Amino acid sequence: MGRAFFFRFILFLSLCVSVQASDTFALSLKDVRPTMDKMFTYHVENKEFSPLIAKRSLKIYIEQFDPDRIYLLRGEVEPYLGISSHQTKELINHYSKDEFPEFWNLNFTIERAIRRAQKIRHEQIDRLINEGDEALGRAVPMTYSSYPSDEEELKNRIYERLILEVKSHLRMRKDPSTSPQLVQKILNHRSKKTFAFEEEYLGETEHLLTLHMLKAMAKSLDAHTGYYSPREAYEIRTMLKKEFSGVGVVFREDFDGVYVTDLVNNGPAHKSGNIQVGDLLVAVNRQEVEEMTFEQLLELMKGRAGSKVTLGVKRREQVIHVDLIREKISMDDERITFSYEPYGDGIIGKINVPAFYDNGGSISVAHDLREALRSLKAEGNLKGVVMDFRENSGGFLSQAVKVSSLFINGGLIVISKYADGEVSYARDVDGRQFFDGPVVILISKASASAAEIVAQALQDYGVALIVGDERTYGKGSMQFQTITDEKAKAFFKVTVGRYYTASGRSPQIQGVQGDIHVPTVFFPYNIGEKYLEFPLANDHLSGEVFHSLMNIKQGSYRDVARFAVPYLKPRESQWRQMLPSLTKNSRDRIENNQNYQFFLKVGNGYRPKKTKGQSRADLLKENYGVNDLQIQESVEIIKDMIVLDQQKPLR
Repeated sequence: MGRAFFFRFILFLSLCVSVQASDTFALSLKDVRPTMDKMFTYHVENKEFSPLIAKRSLKIYIEQFDPDRIYLLRGEVEPYLGISSHQTKELINHYSKDEFPEFWNLNFTIERAIRRAQKIRHEQIDRLINEGDEALGRAVPMTYSSYPSDEEELKNRIYERLILEVKSHLRMRKDPSTSPQLVQKILNHRSKKTFAFEEEYLGETEHLLTLHMLKAMAKSLDAHTGYYSPREAYEIRTMLKKEFSGVGVVFREDFDGVYVTDLVNNGPAHKSGNIQVGDLLVAVNRQEVEEMTFEQLLELMKGRAGSKVTLGVKRREQVIHVDLIREKISMDDERITFSYEPYGDGIIGKINVPAFYDNGGSISVAHDLREALRSLKAEGNLKGVVMDFRENSGGFLSQAVKVSSLFINGGLIVISKYADGEVSYARDVDGRQFFDGPVVILISKASASAAEIVAQALQDYGVALIVGDERTYGKGSMQFQTITDEKAKAFFKVTVGRYYTASGRSPQIQGVQGDIHVPTVFFPYNIGEKYLEFPLANDHLSGEVFHSLMNIKQGSYRDVARFAVPYLKPRESQWRQMLPSLTKNSRDRIENNQNYQFFLKVGNGYRPKKTKGQSRADLLKENYGVNDLQIQESVEIIKDMIVLDQQKPLR
């Protein structure tokens, strides 16, 4: 499982999708205040363009442009990062009049920085090609903690970044040899992407300035509020619905072109038989694509289901043009998958739950999970289930409720508390468990949002044990969004409240706490809500609110304290009573598992030596073994639960 999966968009699919919304929409400065006022109306805490939001928005505008600190000098950003109270009042006054001179001036500074960087980059590319292997042997930093103090330091950073980009491409090649021509080719590829990014700031139009301002101001409200272009909104919708219109081709972009890396089974390209993995894309609708960026390719690939697109691909020096009709395609590889292994007189199911998706029709995670459980039961006596949430970053709350309902006998699942104090809740009113045996939910620091709601809800009721990293991501907030409305005039999401589960707890900041520690690939990293800028604080439901929702008398819920309800313990189910034994057994297995110990050693910084021609991935696979260590251990925990349950005394 790739550690970067959690943070990525679905850009690997971008070239095979039909983007139905266009970025040709036009924004003006007069759109800023009405859009932000709408967000302020919804937001859980921030209700106006305050001095705090004004200062944050300038800082974020700079960071949006120069997150790697390789364009702007310290002296250029300090006037904006340290604006005085008087300047802040002026900024707010200008905002109220739909005037934004501070942002125009900042963008002029950015434009000058781009021109300077382009000149430096041209010089440093020549230097890198001349120095060749000597330069590529240098150790260069991945990040910089501050802005460069002068132009000389800036030149060095740009040079180091060029080295880093070349080395990252070379690492993906089986042939480690280099040449000036290869380095030049890689740098030309990177320059094309860099120039496309810089064009968004050079000769800034009112539309692009407004777009960048809205993004900065929205992000200033909290870590999960955001403003999106139509193309960005489309990609998020695709991710949430697991469905798109296209021809079913997955492309990979490299410095020497765009290649076909996969075909969606039974998609238009697959059914045609004329597109093959390894083909080089050279044209779309007879228009050559060699000099195009990903974004420009997206424009050419637009079209609704039923429309035609012609792909030109090169195979063994021959160019073939293939006419394809776009169709609605389900992203099945991004939906639930399952397998099982035999145990005793039955089986243990292993279900990967990648997201809480819902296309509003036949595709949803709750439906797929129910069908997976049915299929597993049809294979044999289903004795236990592991659900893998390690890279599940969330999705629809309604699906989280439906998934939780499959495992409990009815009751409160999630409580939502809004900015105005309004409280709503969702219960399982069906009261029928779809599965009542041992359940392990495998989590990581990357498990977030709806995944945390399900994990904590099932932990509250004692029907599942939480295994994996010590905690999940810690996103306990909820957002109102216009992204799934294709006809919306503006695409944004805004934080409107917090989530709580049946224990009165919220996963905000602290995450869902694991019951049994089984470290995942994310364990060494500082991942989580608490590491973001401007996160909401954690809190818990008051006793008054909590007990009114539970419809019970004060103090009678599980014999807890009378006046407060923070951090109630999960119900002491038969599974939770086993935790001391389960924890000891798991710890002993991990300590005696050489593969797991090597995995932990690498996670803590150890770098094993590779043999000549051996890739790092092959080296780690040899030492970790071929099995997924965390899934393997989760299955062993399920086995322990089954054994201990069979050993309990008869009543």
